[in-house]
Parts: sequence; C-alpha cells; structure tokens
Amino acid sequence: MKATTSRTVRRAVCSVLTASMLCCGLAFPALASDDPSKVALTYEVADGLQFDDTTTFADSDEAWQYAEKITAHVDSAVDDMKEIFAQRSVSIVDYGAEAHEVFAIVEGTYKKSDADAAAEAELAKTNTKAIYAAIQAVSEAGGGTVVVPAVDGKVFYTSAIHLEDNVNLKIEKDAVLKFTTDTSLYQGDLMKEVYGDDVDDKGLTLTRFESVELMNYSPFIYAYGKKNIAITGEGTLDGQASTGDGQHPETMVWHQWKNSRTYENGTKIEAQNAPRTKLFGQGQTDVPVAERQYGESASEDWSGADDGFLRPNFVQPYNCQNVLIEGVTIQNSPMWEINPVLCDTVMVDGVNVSSHLHNNDGCDPECTSNMVIRNNRLDVGDDCMAIKSGRNGDGLRIDRPSFNIVLENNTFVDGHGGVTIGSEITAGVKNIFSRNNEMDSDQLQAAFRFKTNYIRGGTIENIYYQNDTVKMVEPGKPVVLVDLNYDVAKEVQMMEAMNVSYSAYIPAFKHVLIEGVNVNEAGEANKGGKYAFQLNGFSVDTIADSCTVPEGTQDCYISDFTIRNSSFTGSEQAFSMNYVDGLTLDNVTITGTTAADSVQNTKNLTFTNCDFTDSAIKRSTFRSLENSKLTNCLFDTAFSDVSPAAWYADAVDYVNENKIMIGIADGIFAPSDSMTRAMVVQTLYSHAGSPAVSGPSSFTDVSEDAWYYNAVQWAKETGVAAGVGGGRFDPNGTVTRQEFAQFLYGNAGSPAVTGSLSQFPDADTVSSWATQALTWATQNGIVAGSNDNGTLYLNPKAQATRAQAASMLMQYLSAS
Repeated sequence: MKATTSRTVRRAVCSVLTASMLCCGLAFPALASDDPSKVALTYEVADGLQFDDTTTFADSDEAWQYAEKITAHVDSAVDDMKEIFAQRSVSIVDYGAEAHEVFAIVEGTYKKSDADAAAEAELAKTNTKAIYAAIQAVSEAGGGTVVVPAVDGKVFYTSAIHLEDNVNLKIEKDAVLKFTTDTSLYQGDLMKEVYGDDVDDKGLTLTRFESVELMNYSPFIYAYGKKNIAITGEGTLDGQASTGDGQHPETMVWHQWKNSRTYENGTKIEAQNAPRTKLFGQGQTDVPVAERQYGESASEDWSGADDGFLRPNFVQPYNCQNVLIEGVTIQNSPMWEINPVLCDTVMVDGVNVSSHLHNNDGCDPECTSNMVIRNNRLDVGDDCMAIKSGRNGDGLRIDRPSFNIVLENNTFVDGHGGVTIGSEITAGVKNIFSRNNEMDSDQLQAAFRFKTNYIRGGTIENIYYQNDTVKMVEPGKPVVLVDLNYDVAKEVQMMEAMNVSYSAYIPAFKHVLIEGVNVNEAGEANKGGKYAFQLNGFSVDTIADSCTVPEGTQDCYISDFTIRNSSFTGSEQAFSMNYVDGLTLDNVTITGTTAADSVQNTKNLTFTNCDFTDSAIKRSTFRSLENSKLTNCLFDTAFSDVSPAAWYADAVDYVNENKIMIGIADGIFAPSDSMTRAMVVQTLYSHAGSPAVSGPSSFTDVSEDAWYYNAVQWAKETGVAAGVGGGRFDPNGTVTRQEFAQFLYGNAGSPAVTGSLSQFPDADTVSSWATQALTWATQNGIVAGSNDNGTLYLNPKAQATRAQAASMLMQYLSAS
C-alpha cells in the first residue's frame, strides 16, 4: 500500500485546495485525512529565508550576500538528498520494464504506422507500471535510486511517471525514456490503475495550464506533496511532441491543439482556444478546481465546446520540498519543460533543454521559493527562463509569490527571453539573482524581459543581475524589455469572451539592478538588437474604458531601475521609454546607435559618468525632463572642435540645440574665440523669440542692413544693453567677463542685489558699474569663477570666450 493520502482525501484536496493552500503564508497546510497517520506533508520555507521578507537591500553587496545564503541552503539540502539516494539502487528492468528499438516514422506521414503506435502504447502501459513499482518499492524501503539503464541503443517507452518520497529517478548515460504519443494514456484507466491515490475518478491529475489550476492530463514527470525527489543522470527524456508537416493536424503530436486549423463547422481556430478561455474564466470566478475537468477529448472533430485540448507540462513537482533535477537532457516537450509549482528548496543543475515548439519555456519556477538554477543550457521555442506566480483570479486566490531564486552560469540560446519574469505574475516575484549567465543566439528575442499587465498585476521587486554576458539578440528586438501592459488586448478579449467582470490590478516594478552586463562586446553588426532599453509603463487613463478602475489608482510607472558598470554596443536605438519614473544609469556606455531615442512621460532620470559618444543619443532628449540629472556624461557634439569631454561641451550642445549660439562655420564652434558685443545681443535676441523692432538705428555704427541690426535695436529698447558713448554701440568690440554678466543682468531686468564678492581674491578688480551684475551672476550660479590651484578667481576683465559665453548662457537661460 502507498503511504500517502487516500483517494477520497486526494479528491477532497482538489476541491478545497483553492481555499486552503498557503493560507498561513509560511507553510503548506496539513490536510485532513480519514487516517491521521497519513496526512500530507507540512512544509515551511528554509530557515532564515522568510516568506514575508520584504527587505530592500542596502546595496548590491548585501543583496548578493543574501543570494549566497540561498545557494548554501540549497546545496546543503542536495547533499543530504544524495545521501538518501545512495542507500540503494534498483533497475526498472528488474521490475518488468522492457526496452525496445525506436519505432520508425513512416516517410511522408510524420508519424509511426498504426501497428507500431499500438505496440508503443502497450509497451508504455507495461513500463509505466514497472517504473512506478520500482519507485514505490524504493520509497517504502526508505529511499534510494531507480535506474533507467542504457540497453544496446534501445529505449523505454512510458506514460506519465509519478515520483514518491526519497526517490531519485536516474537516467543513465545513453539511456532514453520516450513518452508515448498516445495522449489517452496520460489520463483515464491507466492513470487510475497505477496512480489511483494521485488522480480523480476520471484519471485526471491536479496540475496547471499556463498558471491556472485544473484537472488535466498528467505532466510527464510529476509529484504532489513529496519530499526529497530527484531526476538525474546523463540520459535523455524525450516527450516526442512534434509539429509534423506544420499544416495537417494528423501529422502532429500534442502540437495539433495549438496549431490553427479549419474544423468541420468551417471555423478556423486553435483547438485549445475554447477550453483555454473556459479555464481562465473558471480561474477568474473561483470555480472549484475539482470541477475544472479537462483531459482527453471524445473526438477531435471539434464542435466548439470540447475541453480536451490543453497540453501537459513535462516535469512538474507540485507542492514538494527538496527537489533535484540534474544532468539530463529534455527534448520535444508538449508545453513548459521544468515547472516546479508551490515548491521549496529546488536545484536544477547541468540540464540540457532542447525543444522548439509553442510555449516551450525552458524552466518556469512558479510560486516557488529557495531555488538554484545553474550550469544549464536552455534552447527553446519560448522563454528560456520565466519566473511566475499565478494568473489573474487564480493567482490572487492562492497568493503565493516566487522568491529567493538564484540563476548562475547558465547558457540561454534561442527563446523569447533569456531571463524573464512573468507574464503570469499576479502574486508577485521578489529576491531574484542572476549572475554569470550567457545569452548566445541571434534568435533570442530579449536578454532580460519583464512582462505583466493591468489585469494580472503583481509586484516585481528586488531583482539583481550581475556579470551576465549578452553576445547577441535577434535583430529588431530589445536587449532589456519591461512591458507592464503585455498582451493586454488579448487579455481583455478573453475576459469579454468569458463574460466575467474584472478590475484593474496595477503592477509594480521597483528595486531592479543590472550591473556588469556587457552586450555585443565584440561590436558585431546586427547583434545589438533594435533597442538597448524598451521600457513601457502606462497611465490609468489608457485603461479606464476597458475595465473598472478603483478610485485613487495611480499610473503605472517603471521605477527604481538602475543599470551600472555596463556596456551596450550596436543597438539600433538606445531608449524607447514611456511612463518611467526613476531610471539610473551609472558608468554605462552605449555606442553604435543610429536612430533617435523616443522618450515620453518620463521623469527622475539620473545619468552619471555615462559615455554616449559614437551614438545617436542627444543631451536634448533628456535635458528638459522633469527632475533629470546628467553628470559627467559624454555625448557626441555637433562640432569637430568641441571634444565630448570638454568642460563646456554640455553648454555648447545646449546653446546650439536651442539655436541661441551656432557655429562660426559648418561644424566649427571656435570655443576659444572671443565674443563680440553684436554676438551677445544676438544670442539674447534669438532666445527672446526675435520680436519685431521699429525706428531708425540708435547707433551710428550699426547700419540697418547689418545682420545684428534688429538685435541691437531690441537690446537698446528693452534696456538689455546701452552703447559705449558717442552714439556708438561698438558691435565688433570684444566682451569681457564682467561685460557679459552685465548683459545678462540687464536681460534679467536688473533685479535688486544684496551681498558681496568678498569670497573672490580679485573682487577689487571688478569695475564699479559691473559689481551688482557679477554679484547677481555668482549668486545665481551663472558665473562660478576660474579655478587656479583650488582658488576661484573672477578674472572680470578677461575676454569672455565663446565657450565661457555658452556656459553662462546655459546656466542663465535654463534657470530662467
């Protein structure tokens, strides 16, 4: 007899799980049983790594110290598990499992012959029973290893395998477990016969489809409420899912329900659409899980009401503690590959995942804590990594985040995202640490991806990336993608199809740090993606027409996002941002961009020690944003004689971009040249909008056809500047620093001034007529003085260079 809950209790669990699971926050609750000695395990998260820990780490070092605590805990648990597994070892052959040559695919059909398919199904039945008998025997003996051996190039066909406490399923090198293509064997009589206590009276298993609970086909490898379980070895787990010829459903395995097709009623649609929509409606309206019945269809002649077309995941430990998946190769999955749900203390190490069908995520921790994912190679048809925590109403009902997850030394190849958080993220994700991972494929659509929307919500917080290397991403795709309104049109459409009401559940994004990341360091063409950063929040106004928005709901900004000590090379465009509040770039280099940036509804940007030379990034894009600061940042200038590192480069860009001062020739600014009186009044006149003037010339040396005539007339009429005496203006006379300050002071309306210039050792050299102007200019940060060995001097009678003029104009005009 199996030492677990009875079938009655298991069925009861399915109906009450929605109300009871994780209600205490820290533990999985023990479940009532008709036999008190056979209750489900009660699990708590790792000692010292608290479920309700919402700490914001003081700095990166503190965060990574916490990550080390997680890895130490998981490593220790794995060591303890391996001691259990070493106690004994049995072969599945000793329990009646039969190896067989691989059944060939018939040319032109993409499938096996009917006779071979039937033979495979019979072998799968035999081997499923044998494998579980070995697992059960080892578990009841106290634990050990169940071995799938390599047998002269033959394989073992099987249906779903359910693990028990203290059992390691080891797939030896060159051994292969092939999961039968007879989809009917993952539910129904075989499942009831072998796993009666784990399934309901239709042979359906409690599982999840896209993060919503249901009774469905069993995942290929599954465990519920178990402790100390493992899948190890250097062999292969082959799900045998296929796209066939890509057109005809009869040539496909599992994939036929995802592929669009035309049915007898003339409808062209994915077979899974109707059951998927129905399931999500049930999750949104809290239909008891036991009543969410899916599984095998009576017929594939779909009529629009069939519930049988939802594919199972490959490996899914559910409500388990101490899980190890190590060394194996996983390929050809119907759906998500590795999907621990509601688990604690999990290691995925050295696994090779290769599966390119729809929804073939590589690893999806879901509502799971204290997990280490290291040394894996994930080459998939969807997200390589996707950390999740439940979807919509179902996610709120269970309300368990994913937290304390470390990813290190992995290689992410093809996929929609390298390290992804979302999109099923309703209960939130926190304390995620990614380091020393490598993204290496031009079919990778984003290196770092965050996705949710205003219906799913969820809080994304305390996310740390360190020393990840992005060799390339797919052309036309972003390196960093934050989409807080992902796929929302389909979400709304689905809600309407389900005829269920919903309210806005605004997500939050905070405390995210990317540091030491290098993108396309080799500088290869077309490897840097379309955007370095594509960041999309949204406003409440944009969603008010599609759902109920509670009063007081705030706009959804991307906030508290920092990128540090990183480089991005060869992206077409650096920034595409909307609704960003609090982006910090510190010592970041972005080169090779060619398209102008798109920045909207953005504020509180802090860019420090950044190098944007050799790119299309412009100071003007960020200068006018609310409360944004650019400190020691280098931008390409419009002038060949103005170095991006020059102290006046920012000011020259400012006056040029605002058409206040332009170059003296094409591409030449002449920063060291002196300013003339005509130049000064022309700059102020241009900034004033070049208003109309009237009357004859006020000065004998200013002809009405001079390029500066209107500016001089305007300066005289407004009191900005007077002549030099004798009816002359002296337009070509050079301007001293004190004279320039006087021009700006007059333009400001000659406000009253108090205080003195006593802090400057050369204050006594200031002309009496310029004292008030220079006092005003220094008090307002327009004139800072010249630094000579740490002492500031006014040098009032030195000629004002064009560079100094640009600096004073920027300080004056940007503050006025």
